Amino acid sequence: MESHPTALAALEGAKGRVRALWMPPPDLTVSQWAERFRVMVKGTTSRPGPWRSEAYQREIMDALCDPLVTEVVCMKSTQIGWSEMLNNIVGYYIDLDPKPMMFVVPRENDSKDYGRKRIAPMINACPALKEKVREAKARKGGNTLQLKEFPGGFLKLTGANSGAGLRSDPVPLVLFDEVDAYPDDVNGEGDPIEIGTRRTDQYPDFKILKGSTPGKPKGSSRIEKDWERSDQRRFYVPCPYCGHLQPLWWTDPKTKEHRLVWDVDVDGQVIKSSVRYVCAKCRKGIQERHKQQMLDGGRWIAQHPGRPVVGFHINALYSLWKENWHTLAQEWVDAQGDKEALKAFINLRLGETWEEQGETQDKDSLKERLEPYAAEVPDTVACLTMAVDVQDNRLEAVVKGWAPGEESYLVAYEVFWGDPSTDTGVWEDVEELRTRTWTRADGIKMQVMLTVVDSGGHHTDAVYDYVLPRQNLRTRVFAIKGVEFNSKPVLAAEGTTKRAAVRLYTIATHQAKDRIFARLKIPQPGPGYMHLPEWTTEEYLAQLTGEKRIVVTNKRTKTKKTVWVKTHSRNEALDLEVYNLGALFILQTYLAPGVFRDLSALLQATKDGGVVSAPSRGRRFRSAGIG
Repeated sequence: MESHPTALAALEGAKGRVRALWMPPPDLTVSQWAERFRVMVKGTTSRPGPWRSEAYQREIMDALCDPLVTEVVCMKSTQIGWSEMLNNIVGYYIDLDPKPMMFVVPRENDSKDYGRKRIAPMINACPALKEKVREAKARKGGNTLQLKEFPGGFLKLTGANSGAGLRSDPVPLVLFDEVDAYPDDVNGEGDPIEIGTRRTDQYPDFKILKGSTPGKPKGSSRIEKDWERSDQRRFYVPCPYCGHLQPLWWTDPKTKEHRLVWDVDVDGQVIKSSVRYVCAKCRKGIQERHKQQMLDGGRWIAQHPGRPVVGFHINALYSLWKENWHTLAQEWVDAQGDKEALKAFINLRLGETWEEQGETQDKDSLKERLEPYAAEVPDTVACLTMAVDVQDNRLEAVVKGWAPGEESYLVAYEVFWGDPSTDTGVWEDVEELRTRTWTRADGIKMQVMLTVVDSGGHHTDAVYDYVLPRQNLRTRVFAIKGVEFNSKPVLAAEGTTKRAAVRLYTIATHQAKDRIFARLKIPQPGPGYMHLPEWTTEEYLAQLTGEKRIVVTNKRTKTKKTVWVKTHSRNEALDLEVYNLGALFILQTYLAPGVFRDLSALLQATKDGGVVSAPSRGRRFRSAGIG
């Protein structure tokens, strides 16, 4: 009896699938997999048919294949094929390296649309994927628009605004898309990226990808912050005339010249034939017809090789969509005089952050106030406070001296290297600094009267462990956390934490920074003036002035608000000034107002009695365990 041909074919197909499960996957990268198996569907792309990677796309996609790479970031423009690159990564891991994955988009509703419009068409068009992922059906919990199960893993799509979605099953791979559109906080649970990243804690071989078009001002952009700590790779292409390798800049960062130039007619329209890219070396005008040749000969070059985070930046000048350079030039011309249009161009076309003009402080002007102290502590100082900033790999501490009129002196700045959660030595160093004795110019011995420790970072439990046994009126060590605005019209406010018996003070950072920057503008010593010792470094000054105040407008409500944004990659010095200002306020308002509110009287008392370290009795705390 002869076998039925259909049944035989089905049997052979089943055997093939079984063999495939036991066979090692082909030794391919993401880009190689996509070029072999990916099919672009008509109606979802302008280039249907087999996938073809552009030269600049390959390394971005393949970075996750490197076993030494755990985090990849991409700060990008539109029109560079980002979504399809993400889809290729998803397809590769479903097919060749199956594992649990989480794909995070800005909003929960967006995740359903992405599953329907992006993921489902890719799976249906690719036989290698279709045989592993069943068709999405609302009644089948294993495969829906937001969940795709396959042998060896699953793909979960969720929104950054969904705390429940972010707290899903542990996963070794998380893809964060358009991170600048994420909310700052998810239902009071914290930063969505932090919550999502915690899903990888159980996997030593975890991988994280973050990508976004900048959507927030310079200094507050998530993707810019990640890019700045990366190895900062840019795509260098050869000039078709002289061969000089160079990135495609809109504005050269060194000369501030526009690299793309053009002529306009009497109506302000860009003359198409005049658009050219000026080579940085030979100065010849490169035509757009040369772009494909340039891209094929290009390569990524890291500006900071060796950094653990792999970072890419790409702008629309590299895009191959029709008449790209001419279109960009016209958009730029049309945007002149229109702030919102210029902002959109910088964000969407150049993949860069928009820099708002605002109030700032020039660090170079502060060099003029650097001065020698006659002793460790000037003789006008009535009391000392100390603030500790907690970073992932170090603790930073500043000791401030306070004179009448809140004239202040930077007394000490120390950095203690080590993991605050595991290295007890860094806390021992902090304790040694806190308890040491300082000598005033008149010979009086002084000690820190109050210490505040930042508890708003990743090492909150370690901070609480240090603070808890010391948060009394004798030792005076308390947790502090910055907030935009306190509910009460005060600089700092008392509160409690979820952890029993831990007293937390919150400080209104906006008000504090307003006060600090106003004081940095005071030209002569006197009330409010901030003294800086001659050993103050240029980096400290850069951090102290590393933010500026700007006014931003809510696109939806059209309301305006004032915010502080970073202008320097680090701002720990400013944060420590904020916390020290809070420490003085806490002394004067909550702990011992009768002693510390009048600094002139306190200074005279120290001169008369010579006692600056003895604890002063203030009101007792109402919370349990604190006396």
